[in-house]
Amino acid sequence: MNKSVALAFILTACAAAYAEAGSEHAFGQAAGNCGGVWKLPDTGQTVHYSTAPGDDSDYRPAAVQPRYEVKNPVGISSVTVDNITGLVWVTNPVDAARSGMYAWDGALGACETLVYANYSDWRLPNVKELQSIIDFGTAASAKINGAYFMNTQVTVYWSATTFFPNTLNAWLVSFALGSISNSVKTGPTYIRCVRGGP
Repeated sequence: MNKSVALAFILTACAAAYAEAGSEHAFGQAAGNCGGVWKLPDTGQTVHYSTAPGDDSDYRPAAVQPRYEVKNPVGISSVTVDNITGLVWVTNPVDAARSGMYAWDGALGACETLVYANYSDWRLPNVKELQSIIDFGTAASAKINGAYFMNTQVTVYWSATTFFPNTLNAWLVSFALGSISNSVKTGPTYIRCVRGGP
């Protein structure tokens, strides 16, 4: 099978799964996000800006999707569970003693050595995972839901993803602008640790 035939087969299968599922959450479960090829964050967008299918607004509205849940909310070791991605985040980095700024290598180590809320498998999130918690619908200065992600700084956060055109850099996610960029790994910035996922 040549590459163009294989790609056409994958796209046809994914389109069929999308049509069957009828919602973003169901599409993720039924089709496995096309076998894990395209894992897109849910923006919560409900307004239609296009007549073409496939916009986030075509999926089940975010208002009926139970997105986040805080476990142990009155304790010092609370975690935020994302019911869409299945990832578990440190709710408040101050409680986890991870509220400082780190160079990239230090950021990796700070999450990997974290023992918090009875878990020891914390890690620095990759760029897609970190981007998935941006709140594009908020008018607040921090583009994140502060009820579930406390003490988020209005600046950039390290991801674990190296910037491959220049491996001295890594990807950053901005909770000020809701954007991604890259920077040299020696520059200090903030982190938010995660566990779970692939």
